Amino acid sequence: MSWNQETKNRLNEKVAQNVHDVGSLVRHVVKTSKSSELLAQAAKNFSCQENVIHNSSESLKKMVLIKTQLEYQESAIERSMSTLSDIQEQLNSINR
Repeated sequence: MSWNQETKNRLNEKVAQNVHDVGSLVRHVVKTSKSSELLAQAAKNFSCQENVIHNSSESLKKMVLIKTQLEYQESAIERSMSTLSDIQEQLNSINR
């Protein structure tokens, strides 16, 4: 084998070893960083928040309905109050 061929072979072996070492390093970093666990926890937290958001939305819908009902009641009370003042005037005119 020629010197040039031997150098190429050693270079290829070194490159392959370096690629393998980088792969091992990346696997180690991923394993020790616990990024997959953090991602799973974030997904779990997000799904829990989805439920809270849905419940809040339902509560807001109920509150809007209650507000509308209170507005109707307020309007009815105002009409009754205006009728009461008319009745009071009629009673006063009768008593005179």
